[in-house]
Amino acid sequence: MVTPDQNEMFDVLEKQRQHQRQVDRVLKIVLPIVAFLIAVICANMNIWSPIFTFALLWISFYAVGIKRLPLWHWLIAILVYCLLDNILSYGSFNQTGFTRQFGTMFIFLGVVGVGRPYFDRWLMKK
Repeated sequence: MVTPDQNEMFDVLEKQRQHQRQVDRVLKIVLPIVAFLIAVICANMNIWSPIFTFALLWISFYAVGIKRLPLWHWLIAILVYCLLDNILSYGSFNQTGFTRQFGTMFIFLGVVGVGRPYFDRWLMKK
């Protein structure tokens, strides 16, 4: 037997699920575009760096923004990637290249990971 309060709660939860699916659909279009733009801006100057930067950003944005996996896992993955890309691109560690690449990727991944719950709440209030 379902009480009226439970029915109301189920309706609210279903509405929340619908809003989250709508946000997921939008993010599936927006996040690859953002990943491409960031990869063009912050990748090192060789052919493989923008390609792999784009791939890693797209995967990490999807994991953090849509699948809601732990943010710190993907921050570690980005840190390791930036270190490897930096050493392979410059031949040795280049501080300015690393700071530019990791800083940009770190900030935007943080915005996606931390901002997603706030964006969901904002959409629910509309």
